[in-house]
Amino acid sequence: MSQDFTDLLKVLVATALTFAVGTLVMLYVILLLAQYGANLPMVGALPLNAPPEMVPMLADNRLFTTLAAAHVTAAGLALIIASNTIDMALLITSKAVAVVITALLGFVGGHMVYLQLTEGTAFSLNPLTPVFIALAVFLVLSSVLSVQNLRRLGNLRFVVGVGMVVIGPLLLVWL
Repeated sequence: MSQDFTDLLKVLVATALTFAVGTLVMLYVILLLAQYGANLPMVGALPLNAPPEMVPMLADNRLFTTLAAAHVTAAGLALIIASNTIDMALLITSKAVAVVITALLGFVGGHMVYLQLTEGTAFSLNPLTPVFIALAVFLVLSSVLSVQNLRRLGNLRFVVGVGMVVIGPLLLVWL
């Protein structure tokens, strides 16, 4: 495991924990304000609603599938041409999307803990399976299948690039 990938994993763990704890604290503050602060002039005028359920939105993985397909197609095009700027942009994008997915998973985790503690709702990670798959795909795209790593294939990179340009749109159909 490279140092770059290890650093990315550390960032993902810190992001997930930060968003989970932040969400849990935010939801308890909303609960406390709704119960004890409703008669305060500034708080009583605000509608204090719990945030919407995120699990159904995250379970609908069309956004992540579309981003992965576009990324694979762009990586194929980047392999065909020679541009360090595009290579770096794709690497940063794949890492950023992995961090955003992890932040959303941290939010859902904090929300699930809140629901477990306040309402006794059972944990169910089954609807989040597509999100975990999308996270794994972007981790692979930012490490093993990064454009920098694929450039080491020499002239075979052109064949891989054409293959990725063809596979990108097919991902929209398959996933």
